[in-house]
Amino acid sequence: MSPDTREFLAAVLDAINIPAPATFGDREEFGRLLEDRVLDAVVALTGALGEPPASDWGLGWHTEYLRNRLATKPPTTYRHQDTDGGA
Repeated sequence: MSPDTREFLAAVLDAINIPAPATFGDREEFGRLLEDRVLDAVVALTGALGEPPASDWGLGWHTEYLRNRLATKPPTTYRHQDTDGGA
């Protein structure tokens, strides 16, 4: 596997592998955030697989796009299981 491919796949994993919610009340925000991050991953995957209009932009561009989108949506808007006071 090329380094570019590995970096891209790591970004996709980062998009979908966010901490589980601490309580039932945190599930709604967790779900909303995960859905937003999954949609960003779908856009990046679609482009990386060569679908127009992003077919000529290269894997590095799609990795950077996804990382930038994820940076605006960190998993900090809900409590996680591994934080104090969690389940």
